[in-house]
Amino acid sequence: MAGTKGSEPEFEVNALVAQLVAVGAENARVLRGFIGPSRDEAHITLYQSLARLGDTVEIPREDVLYAVDAPGSGLGAVILWITNEAQLHVRKIQAESHRTTGPFSLREVNKGRLRMHLRSRSGGDVCTSWCDICVSECLLCLAQ
Repeated sequence: MAGTKGSEPEFEVNALVAQLVAVGAENARVLRGFIGPSRDEAHITLYQSLARLGDTVEIPREDVLYAVDAPGSGLGAVILWITNEAQLHVRKIQAESHRTTGPFSLREVNKGRLRMHLRSRSGGDVCTSWCDICVSECLLCLAQ
């Protein structure tokens, strides 16, 4: 708040929010990571973790609505707002262990500090979540 004028308070519009609304980012996906070498000039390669450089997201440059430096990142992380319709190419290199339990098969997936047991699947879509640093493979993405 900036102050009061008479008895009604004055509110300042957040500059970042104003810029995001101006570029139409109300329904955008938000990704955070480090921009690295890309396969071509038409794409941006986002490395979501410095510890897992094999996990990347290829984003068409034309689908990036806005970008800012990530606050508190002394290593150069960025936050990207991309169109919800963007065709992302996700590459994941991870160790997974599989086990069978009951009528269906479960696989154990480790993501950072999380350890999850997921049903095995034959395929799935790539989706992003609201936490702004995750990209996951899922059958039905409830996070969008």
